[in-house]
Amino acid sequence: MNTEIAKNVLSENAKVLFGIFGVIESSGYFPPRRLLNEFLSGGSDPCDQDQRMERWTPFTLNELEYEDVKRWWLSEHPDAIVDDFSVSNWSEWSVHLIHML
Repeated sequence: MNTEIAKNVLSENAKVLFGIFGVIESSGYFPPRRLLNEFLSGGSDPCDQDQRMERWTPFTLNELEYEDVKRWWLSEHPDAIVDDFSVSNWSEWSVHLIHML
């Protein structure tokens, strides 16, 4: 069940003006599980400062759920690479990603 919720959150967020997954979609990267879980457990996208996307009930993905979501993302974005950029949290990861573009 969490996999479908996660796929929906990521898909919807990619459509939102300034949604971080719109940036991720065009970046060629995808976050590892610990970082994606930090994003999902927040219940909203910190980059969506105008709150164009509704909040979601915070949740996390176990390893199998993450693998399913990652497989789905990579099927849509086959050149994407999972990388943590040697950072310790979601905020650092997203800022690093944005500065790479």
